[in-house]
Amino acid sequence: MKIKARQTDRLGRRVRLLLCLCLGLTLYSAGSAFPAELSATGTRVTVTQAVSQPSLPLLEMKWMASPDSVQDFARLTINKLSADPPFTSWKNAGTEYYPLGPGTHSWLVNVMDGEQRIGYLIITAKDQGGYMLSEYGAGSYGLPYSLQDLRQFLAQQELIPSNLSGQLELTALYAPLLPLWKLTIDNKTLYINASVLQVLPWSISKAEDMLHAKSAAAGAISSLEPGLAPLPAYQTGGQDDPYADLLWLSAPPLAPLSGNQFALALASGGSLAFQSPGRNDAFGGPFMITGCQNWGLSASGTGTASGGAAIVYAASGPEGKRYLPLAVLLDSGTLHTLTKERSRTTLGSAPGAVPPRK
Repeated sequence: MKIKARQTDRLGRRVRLLLCLCLGLTLYSAGSAFPAELSATGTRVTVTQAVSQPSLPLLEMKWMASPDSVQDFARLTINKLSADPPFTSWKNAGTEYYPLGPGTHSWLVNVMDGEQRIGYLIITAKDQGGYMLSEYGAGSYGLPYSLQDLRQFLAQQELIPSNLSGQLELTALYAPLLPLWKLTIDNKTLYINASVLQVLPWSISKAEDMLHAKSAAAGAISSLEPGLAPLPAYQTGGQDDPYADLLWLSAPPLAPLSGNQFALALASGGSLAFQSPGRNDAFGGPFMITGCQNWGLSASGTGTASGGAAIVYAASGPEGKRYLPLAVLLDSGTLHTLTKERSRTTLGSAPGAVPPRK
């Protein structure tokens, strides 16, 4: 009986060992099959991402040599902004230039720390000559024209069939206040908000109308006015999600604001909501404004701003990362207060009175 029991025990150990080996091989195979680009990020990955991302065709922006005048304006702007947070990491940073259609009326300037994107500018040609600073922002995530974010969005929404055999073309476009992707899949064209990723219900003809709209160039930094310099950015730390508290929908539109009135409204309420009734898709609305940065004349032409006429950029969208010209916002929609919200300063101090732009 003892001999039989020992034989049975040996057999049981061998069976358990065989099961462990089989389980180990199965887990190893599953780990090897998981997409390396997703497993290395440490982020949560959906089943759709894991299955669809490797099958997506290569998406990349079209590079084109930029004019020297664009590069000069970009270098000067980056140098000025890098004096204060959140742009101090821009000192000695590299740059990459990409054309934004239609044509080459705008340029995306990626601010780079090695291979990592740490900010951006969008520079647009003016009808009167020179260039204007259409928008800018700092950060390593949550910026417009992120190819990584676009790739994940397309996979999650299953917008590109896994068995695609035809042509796929990606074009970066820019309309006033609206970074845009144009994605052509065979004979189907999609327009996607390149800031807060969303497919827009646009026909080709409507897209053409939006893309050829003109913005208020008078309220943006111009390459023809090199004497303007930025004050430190001001962030309230207020609510940055327009859908988190819909109280602003019941607030009447604010009357057109001068720079100092805008700063006071921000400081007292913490956030302002922007919308363009009936045209939110054309301007990426609604979104929240949670800060600002003032640009004014400096005594030396290159130093800190002091007095004189000023241009105001509103820190907009999630975490206030997109700085947009206040004049363009006022020309394109309406601002609303969040009357119950209190402000808490997180960057810089509340700006003083800002003289209206003459």
